[in-house]
Amino acid sequence: MNGKQFTARRGQRPEARVRRAASAGEGRLVPANSVGRALVQIGDRWSLMILGAAFSGIERFSDWRRQIGIASNILARRLDHLVQIDCLEKATPGAGGRATYRLTAKGRDLYPVVLMFRRFDRAWSPGRSTRPGAHLHAACGGVANPELVCGHCRAPVRAHDVAYVEGPGARLERMPPPMPSRRSSGAAEGASSSAGPFGASVDVFGDRWTQLILGTFFLGGRRFEDIRARWHVATNVLSDRLKMLVAHGFLQKRVYQENPERSEYVLTPKAMDVYPILVTLNQWGDRWLATDGKAPLTLFHRSCGRTLAPVVVCSHCAAPLRGDDIDTHGTRDGPVATPAP
Repeated sequence: MNGKQFTARRGQRPEARVRRAASAGEGRLVPANSVGRALVQIGDRWSLMILGAAFSGIERFSDWRRQIGIASNILARRLDHLVQIDCLEKATPGAGGRATYRLTAKGRDLYPVVLMFRRFDRAWSPGRSTRPGAHLHAACGGVANPELVCGHCRAPVRAHDVAYVEGPGARLERMPPPMPSRRSSGAAEGASSSAGPFGASVDVFGDRWTQLILGTFFLGGRRFEDIRARWHVATNVLSDRLKMLVAHGFLQKRVYQENPERSEYVLTPKAMDVYPILVTLNQWGDRWLATDGKAPLTLFHRSCGRTLAPVVVCSHCAAPLRGDDIDTHGTRDGPVATPAP
């Protein structure tokens, strides 16, 4: 498929279909999106932190409470939710024992997402120079700084190298309200580790609206009304998240019209480095949440011209990274991942 074909099919913007649906009285409908579906299930701060701790070997209620400083009632609800959506399974103990929760196949398949969060945190969090050293890759013994590459040509995946068209699962669907999750400016009281692999980034990304809004820019949105029309987000919520993304260095606001004055937002280099997180979330959503296995979007890697098949690999030996390949205890100082240009 050539560039002209990409442009022609991208001309059929989902936002236009949303506006037509809304005018026809179809209600709160949004374009189907695997990232959006994934965020409905696991996109709140506490769910991300619980899953991150699970990848570090946490299995018991009391250990989660101690590690991430979460209130018992919130933890109980989130664990029930993660069991219900089949990311965790609850093992019933014998007499006098305590229940344990373990990652299912669906939950373990989030490992590339966790690695991309870890990569971003090591590259951009304010305290990255004092963050623990990179984990070791058991297969090669090297420092496992994760990298996202195309499974066909093995070139790094960058946003400007990826095109998208509507996939076989493209449609409008109703979006459930976000799970309650208050954004925080710091770690919860009593937590021994603020956010596991997510670090400080969980306070930005642990909110579904923030991730959806930021993801919209990678689909071509730049202006307030474009984003509001796509997701039907309340104006005060959208204003708050845009201001927060500007304050945290993910967006720049610029004037594109003087009289009357109108502004738009553009992605910064820091925001461009969020793209691997969104790609792995999209891959997980396609695999586990697509209706009848049909993906809403098809991504193409311009560098090789093939359908994008993202793979997270070890920066040292280029082998794909799996959860059982990483030594989470034998960490040592290693080079911090270089942000994407």
